[in-house]
Amino acid sequence: MVWIINQRTQDIDGGIARPEVLESQGGAHPTYRPVRGGAVAAATAGRQVILAIHGFNVSRPKAVRSYVTLEQDLRLTGEQVFFGVAWPGDAWIPVVNYPWEAGDAVACGDALARYLLTAMPDAAGYHLVSHSLGGRVLLEALKRLGRRAGQVCITAGAVDSDCLATAYAPVKGKADRISVLASKKDKVLWAAYPLGDFVSDVLLGDRDSPWRGALGRRGPQPLEGAPVIHRQIPGGAGYDHGDYFPPGDGGTAAGRWTRAVAYMRRALNGEPDAPF
Repeated sequence: MVWIINQRTQDIDGGIARPEVLESQGGAHPTYRPVRGGAVAAATAGRQVILAIHGFNVSRPKAVRSYVTLEQDLRLTGEQVFFGVAWPGDAWIPVVNYPWEAGDAVACGDALARYLLTAMPDAAGYHLVSHSLGGRVLLEALKRLGRRAGQVCITAGAVDSDCLATAYAPVKGKADRISVLASKKDKVLWAAYPLGDFVSDVLLGDRDSPWRGALGRRGPQPLEGAPVIHRQIPGGAGYDHGDYFPPGDGGTAAGRWTRAVAYMRRALNGEPDAPF
C-alpha cells in the first residue's frame, strides 16, 4: 500500500487536478481510494514527511508501482511517512509533449507547496526527492513553500545546470541540504534535454536558457557550496536516465536503481555525504 498525492485527472495524459491523497495497493492495474483530509493531517502530525516526485513520461500506474518499491527500499522509520506525487508529465505520444511539460511541472510544484501547508500543517518536517523533470516540480514547490524544508535530493535533474544560481537560487535558503546526484553517461540529458529545453524556452516562454545543459548530467554550474552537495556518479558505473527510481513496469529485481535509492536514503536521513 502506498499513499499518493494525486495531481492528475487520468492515468495517462490528461490535465492537472487539484491535489488529493489516494491510497493504492499498486499491482498490474492499480485502483485508488481517496483518503480523507483529516486522516492525512493526523498521519503526518509530528512526523517527518518524505515526498517522492517522478519524472517525465511516467503514467500514474507506473508511478504507483515505482513508489511501492521505493517506499520499501527507503526503509522508513516510525517517525517518517511517505507520499509519492503523481503529476501529469506524460502523454499518449511520448517525447513530442516534452517542451509543454515544463509548464505543468511549475504549476504542479506551486499547487503541491500550497497543499502541503493546508493538508499537513503539523508535520515535523518535509523532505523531498525527485527524478528527471520531477526536479522542476520539487524546486518550484520548495521555492514557494511557506516554511523551511529539511533534506532535498535531486537525481538526474532535467533542469538547467545553473538553476541554483539563477531561477531557483532562493531555494538554497529554504532547505537544510540539497543533494544533487548526476551522471555524464545520461544519454537522455545529453541528447534530448537541450532540444526540448530549446523549444520550451523559445516557443513557450520558459525563462531559462537552452544552452546550459542539465543539472542531472553536469551537476551545478557554477559549482555550489553549502547547503548544496554535488555527487557525480563515476563514469564507469554507466548510469543512464532510467537508473535512479525503481522501475514502474512491475519488475523489482535488483538493478542500478538500488544503489541510487541507497544514496537517496542516506541523503533524506541527513547522513554524511559519501562516495557513490
